[in-house]
Amino acid sequence: MDRPLNNQTLLQNKRKQYMKIGIPIAGLALIFLAFSAWIRPSVDRKNILTARVEKGTVEETISASGTVVPSFEQSVSSPTETRVLSIRKRPGERVKQGESVLDLDRSESKLTLDKVEKECALKANQRTQLRLDMERTLRDLKGQLNIKNLRLQYLRSKTSQSEKLLELGAISKDQMDQARLEEHIATIEKEELEQSVETTTKSLENQLSSLTTEVTTLEKERTDAARQFELLACKADRNGVVTWVNEQIGTSVHRGEVVARIADLGSYNVDATLSDIHASRVYVGMPANVRINDVHLPAKILTVYPTIENGVAKVTLALPDSAHRILRPSQRVDVFLVVSRKENTLRVRKGPFVNGNGRQDVFVIRGTTAYREAVIIGVTSFDNVSIDEGLNEGDEVIISDMNDFKQQAQIKVH
Repeated sequence: MDRPLNNQTLLQNKRKQYMKIGIPIAGLALIFLAFSAWIRPSVDRKNILTARVEKGTVEETISASGTVVPSFEQSVSSPTETRVLSIRKRPGERVKQGESVLDLDRSESKLTLDKVEKECALKANQRTQLRLDMERTLRDLKGQLNIKNLRLQYLRSKTSQSEKLLELGAISKDQMDQARLEEHIATIEKEELEQSVETTTKSLENQLSSLTTEVTTLEKERTDAARQFELLACKADRNGVVTWVNEQIGTSVHRGEVVARIADLGSYNVDATLSDIHASRVYVGMPANVRINDVHLPAKILTVYPTIENGVAKVTLALPDSAHRILRPSQRVDVFLVVSRKENTLRVRKGPFVNGNGRQDVFVIRGTTAYREAVIIGVTSFDNVSIDEGLNEGDEVIISDMNDFKQQAQIKVH
């Protein structure tokens, strides 16, 4: 006959059943955890770029393309219609101040200059002769006027004496009237002579003024002709290098046509072009940086050109160190116009991880794990970006492109 099992035996049987079920489950859990750890995303440090968060300056910039140009370039042009006779300096040759670059035909200009000089000399002689004639004529008229004044004084004295004699009965009334008539005639003659002197003076002065105007005009024409004659020598205004010259001997040259260019290679500017989207943000005096390979040169905008062509704006930058040894004419450079500047701010080296400004996720390495953190990117420069929120100084940030891991909260780094 069966007997009921005691409690201890029942408890042992339950433990055996639990163990039969629990051991496989625990094994499966351990396998799952090991597999999960094995398949967790990871990256090799050799395949990523990292940078430390530090404090420093970040400049928000506008990128532009630049070309190094001489700060001074003389364009030699023809002042008149002529032709090229000979070439004295070829492109690339140095030229000193006052040296001719090429010879233009100056024969016609010389004839014009000689003609104007002769006309000017002739008019100057006429003016001198007129001045002498004027002085002689006025001197004669003034001499006659002095005689008229003396005669009038004599007749006035005679009339006065005749009046006294008439009172005494020594002369007749007809004699008195005769004396008065002679005085009146002398007065009229004197007034007419004074009027003649005044009219002659004005007439001669007008003639002299007219001749003086003609002489002045001819002198200006002579100066202009001499200047044109000198310009046809095509001389350099300063020491420099010939960058271009019209080498077609015998070819006709029109008035105002450029026949040579001379550059001063002792100093340079930078001509830069940028998208017209940023045209409203640039201004004269705006700071900038010019990068040539690994060399950075400070600069400022010297000129903002008002016209925009094909969606491109143009500016010219002045370099404080305009004679830097690295500068070469027509050299292509990178230009960064500084829009704003943040001092003593958290920053990290710029990399593919940056996706514009504002809030975005980055991976911060702590130990052997990279954790996804939300940060706020502020000012972006060519080399760095400012961190407005989310990171601390000294944090190590992955700056490579991490789009493949954007859904992961953490990544193993080995």
